[in-house]
Amino acid sequence: MELKEAIYGRRSVRKYDGKPVSEADIRDILEAGIMAPSASNLQPWYFVAVANKEKLDEVKEAMMEASDILMPSLTARFEQYPQVVAETRQFISLLGNAPLCILAFLYKDDSEYHRKETELIESTAAAMQNMLLTAYSKGISSCWLTAPLEAGMDTVLREKFAPGKGRMVAMMTFGYSDAQPRMPRRREGRYQIIL
Repeated sequence: MELKEAIYGRRSVRKYDGKPVSEADIRDILEAGIMAPSASNLQPWYFVAVANKEKLDEVKEAMMEASDILMPSLTARFEQYPQVVAETRQFISLLGNAPLCILAFLYKDDSEYHRKETELIESTAAAMQNMLLTAYSKGISSCWLTAPLEAGMDTVLREKFAPGKGRMVAMMTFGYSDAQPRMPRRREGRYQIIL
């Protein structure tokens, strides 16, 4: 697959068929992540790939609580679209039946890096994008979630899955989907060229 095809073709998928992602594919996805550039080559990321059913249930338990916490803001944001609220809440609660989620953390506490927080987050985000595109190139769908952070469940997930590591940056779900979501409309005026 050409890089442009992966960039233009990848979509956020929120419903998976439950078929497991192979360990070899999980390793490829993680290895692609850690090949990302990072500020001052700090490589400040730490990823936890959760594919074990019991451990995924623990993630879902936290996410069910997150969906309850986020319900008022979802309802306010999508006031005219109750179906969107219901679908989003179901996805947050059950992770769309994803057989794999990868939790992204900083490797150490922010203060130990003596760098600006944004540099650490940007570096980790670059690694996450590598993972999403690599998964897509293998026919594996994905979705990037910030819901655990918005709901304040990041500390719970860190204590459970990455004790002693830095704070949580985001979560990604991975799996196989029969549906291909449409591309959301791209907004105008988001760049300029100065020659």
